[in-house]
Amino acid sequence: MNLRNTLTLGALSATLMLTLSACTTEAAPIAEPSQEITLKIAVGSQPADQALAQVYADALKAEGHQVKLNKPTGNPYAQVIEGQADLAVDQAGKALSLAADPAAITGEDQKLSAEEAKNLRDAINEGDQKVTALALSEADAGMLLAMSQAQATLHKVDSLETLIAACEDLKFISDEASAATLHASLQEAGCQKPQISESKPEDLAAKLRTSVDSAVVLSSADPVISDEGFYSVPGTAAFFNAQPYMVLADADVDDKTRAAVDKITGELSQQSLVDLKRMVGNADPLSPAEGATRWEWIIEE
Repeated sequence: MNLRNTLTLGALSATLMLTLSACTTEAAPIAEPSQEITLKIAVGSQPADQALAQVYADALKAEGHQVKLNKPTGNPYAQVIEGQADLAVDQAGKALSLAADPAAITGEDQKLSAEEAKNLRDAINEGDQKVTALALSEADAGMLLAMSQAQATLHKVDSLETLIAACEDLKFISDEASAATLHASLQEAGCQKPQISESKPEDLAAKLRTSVDSAVVLSSADPVISDEGFYSVPGTAAFFNAQPYMVLADADVDDKTRAAVDKITGELSQQSLVDLKRMVGNADPLSPAEGATRWEWIIEE
């Protein structure tokens, strides 16, 4: 074999080896767009909201994301709108201002029902805010009126109609944020001169335990209602906005990440919200981060 043939054969062999090597080497995995950035999550001010945000953060970290929780705020949704966060965890009723025409969604009573919350989500997604409202939770943290079983029996309250019939003999205790809505709703229902006093939100459960001839505004997900056998007056949740949880996402959150967020939201039942609130809001509470570590236990109950 002459030198020319030897060189030609060697070149062909080298080319073949490189080709085979390229075919057999596995391609490097392509990172999802949301995994190339640190996702910032806006967090509410209440312990249960902070624990829930931590649940989302832990789930996203398990999917390979870098995640940072912002400092708690009274308006998480605003941080997404203003570009300070990529995701915000909050109650849907607080997003009404993001709709082009909030009054068209809530209708004449100007209160958000569970069905209207779906319309709100659609309105946000059809708007020009450059954000996306993700799935709504089954859980609803909206307010209602609660009484002791003894007081409900004494005043013969077992429905909205009988509550209104006993209105003159009852006092109503509310936090400041809900007082005006409660007053208007009671009047619309037929209680012309409702007696309403205001209390700090953190004191309402104690008021429910100790007050006589009273009905107290509490979240429907407050564990004190079920744990201590209090009575939720039927029909009174309609006095207030429905408050399912809804995550708001900006354009940096890709479809795969949104699906992971929606999975957590789908696990948030009314009972799991009550259980989470109990863990981080009782007399000896866990921190929100500790409460989040119990999430798998909560949703399996």
